[in-house]
Amino acid sequence: MIVNPLIEPLDAEIAQINEGCLSVPDLRGEVPRYVNIRLRYLDRGGAEREEVKRGLTAGTFQHELDHLDGALFVDRVTDPRTLTTWAQFERFHRDAFVERARRLVERVGS
Repeated sequence: MIVNPLIEPLDAEIAQINEGCLSVPDLRGEVPRYVNIRLRYLDRGGAEREEVKRGLTAGTFQHELDHLDGALFVDRVTDPRTLTTWAQFERFHRDAFVERARRLVERVGS
């Protein structure tokens, strides 16, 4: 359990991550996310915890913590031209994103 999470970027590196969300069915878009973050939080017993998250996992934590602030991925999309349906993503963008994600994971972990 994570209570009162805070994210601190470890550096300025940003990756464009193609995201979707159950809150916005059938829509995806490119969101800039920090590649390396420190996650600080309290555990179930109130003890302070700290973890480093990298790559796609760092992006996922940022996405989920946005929900605590009332933000959705569509609020973070910097270029609305990247918004696409799932079908269009699969047809035109999936392969490029998978390759970018593979290189990111290879370099920093998941």
